[in-house]
Amino acid sequence: MPQRMASGTEQVNADIKSQLKSALLSVLDEDIRTAIDAARQAQETASHADNKPENQYDTLSLEAAYLAHGQSERIRELQEIRIRIARWPVTDFDEDDVIAAGALAELTCAGQVPRHFWITPVGGRQLLLDGRMVQVISAQAPLAQQLMGLGVGDEVMLGNQSWEISGCW
Repeated sequence: MPQRMASGTEQVNADIKSQLKSALLSVLDEDIRTAIDAARQAQETASHADNKPENQYDTLSLEAAYLAHGQSERIRELQEIRIRIARWPVTDFDEDDVIAAGALAELTCAGQVPRHFWITPVGGRQLLLDGRMVQVISAQAPLAQQLMGLGVGDEVMLGNQSWEISGCW
C-alpha cells in the first residue's frame, strides 16, 4: 500500500491500483466459474431421468430448473460486472485531491490498524494486496458517499469511532 519516500511524502506504487483491478477481475472470474458449475449441476439435476416427477407433488426437477435459471441470471450479472470493471479506467489521485470514485483511501484511528477502501463501480469484495486488506466498496455505498468530497486530514465516523483520512491515491 502506501510507501514512504525519502522526502517523507506518501505515494502508492504506480501499479498498485492496476494490481487491485487485476485481483478484482480474478475474483470475478472465480465467481463466474463457480456460478457456471452450480448452473451445470442444477441443469443436470433438472434433466436427470431419476428426477422425473412421479406425481404432482414431486417438484425436485422443477425446483432444479428454477435454480438453474437463477444461476444463469447470476452468471449474466457477473459477466456484465466483469466487463464493466475491465473497461473501467484506473484513476490516480494524490493527497491534494478530494476522494471520488476510483480513489483508494486509507483511514487511521488511534490504536487501530489502518483500513483501506477502494471506491469502484461495484463493491462487496475484500482484496489482499501486499499483506493488507483492501475493502472494495461501490460508489453508492454509504461509506463511499461519506468519503467522497473529503480529503487527507478530514475525519469520518466508522461505527462510533472517528477515523482520519490519512491517504488518498
